[in-house]
Amino acid sequence: MAAYRGFQQPNPRGTPTHARRGAPGPIALGVQPGQGHPSMPNVHMRAQAQQQEAMAHQMAIRRAKKPTEKNMPESIEECIIGDGVKQYKGLRETERNLDYAMSQKRLEILDSINRSTRRFKTLRISISNTVENQPWQKAALGPDNLDFNDGQDSVYRVKIEGRLLDFDTEISAGYDSDDDGSAEDGSSSMGKQTAATSTTRKRFSHFFKSITVDYGSSQLASKAPSQEVEWRKPNNTKDAAPLPDSLDFDCLEFQREGDADTNVTINLVRDEAPERYKLSPKLSQVVDKDIDDRAGLMTGIWQYARSKGLLEDEERRSIRCDETLYSLFEMHRIHIQQIPDRLTRHISPLPPIKLPYTIRVDPEFHEHPSPTIYDVQVAVEDPRRAKVLAFTRDPSHATSLRQISALDEQLALIIQALNHSKARHTFYTAMSKDPSNFIRKWMGSQKRDLETILGEATKGGNEDGTAPEFQRGGSAGMWDTDIVKEAVRYRLAKPEAGSSRT
Repeated sequence: MAAYRGFQQPNPRGTPTHARRGAPGPIALGVQPGQGHPSMPNVHMRAQAQQQEAMAHQMAIRRAKKPTEKNMPESIEECIIGDGVKQYKGLRETERNLDYAMSQKRLEILDSINRSTRRFKTLRISISNTVENQPWQKAALGPDNLDFNDGQDSVYRVKIEGRLLDFDTEISAGYDSDDDGSAEDGSSSMGKQTAATSTTRKRFSHFFKSITVDYGSSQLASKAPSQEVEWRKPNNTKDAAPLPDSLDFDCLEFQREGDADTNVTINLVRDEAPERYKLSPKLSQVVDKDIDDRAGLMTGIWQYARSKGLLEDEERRSIRCDETLYSLFEMHRIHIQQIPDRLTRHISPLPPIKLPYTIRVDPEFHEHPSPTIYDVQVAVEDPRRAKVLAFTRDPSHATSLRQISALDEQLALIIQALNHSKARHTFYTAMSKDPSNFIRKWMGSQKRDLETILGEATKGGNEDGTAPEFQRGGSAGMWDTDIVKEAVRYRLAKPEAGSSRT
């Protein structure tokens, strides 16, 4: 294609000698010397689009010419010795059943992947505390010993640890404190990543949005807010990159002042995706659950309506409310899209997990300290989901499909060759039985086809009686058949036929 350059034309002052032919062309604005024509990119884009359309059309023609039939020709059993055709038809039926079963199973797998699949595991939480500079510790020093901690306040240090239990291995009741590290920040210290733990397993902080320690009506509750113990997960970490080391931990540790036993409550707010809710008694009666997420609620209500025969329209999107559903939705008829808004009043966030603990500072307890153990059920992703997802995305599956497609094309070519052979067999068999009449009919048929191709055939294809079958008379001829007699009656019954007779 030629390259265009802009050229500044002088403005003619007079009338052009020759009149312009045709409609006025487009006016190019802002064309300067040395610049390309502004419409050239559009020309190239249109040319590329036309070329792509032409290639797509050619590919479609090629695909249309490819044979796709894989069924055996009719009555081919008469031409083949043996039971090969019967075996092939059996294999084809087996292939159809297998394809159907595999397609159904693949759809079920994809549907299970798209649905929220979760399992529940046990998170073992261990709570313990140590003390420093307590009065009984100072009294244990002799008169000749120097107390370098004189003047310091009595403190205690509380450690909260959590790990998922793996029932495939032996789990001890406690934890080895040497395996976990902690990070300190002033009077309050948060746990940090342990030194020797697996990077794939979920840590303690993964399962909770916040962790708080409630002192209740104890003396510490009246102190400054800086003495409060609270950890919150940032909101932007949900469904994002893994938590940093400072926020992903197995151990939460804090230190406070105190020289007396203190009762505290550790509140754990769950972090689940999708979030589960506590259901009202009316909603629990319908779905037969006390806790569920929104997707589970929609499924439970739909199953309830189906079991009670309350689905009205053919698409099953409208529900006729019975007495139970009317008390829930306060509507006689509800559409499926209205249900989520109506459920809002019947669900509430799950209450936090409350773990009571007594901080012991007495010497009797610390002679043989033992942690307080709690087992909490937490929701985790089904480990089979990752394996199934990897199976569906296996590149070998696409390779297998391409191989099967190539084999199907070869099979279609073989079936096409069998069709051609069957047509030739039928042709020669018919000719061998009555060669003279067969050749006459075949020549007449070829003549009509040629006349049709050349556009020389009369209306209806030799209905003027020039064909060989119309030249045979008598009771065995064409003219004595019921079809001809009926055609004559219809012809005579037309108005123009009666006017011509008069």
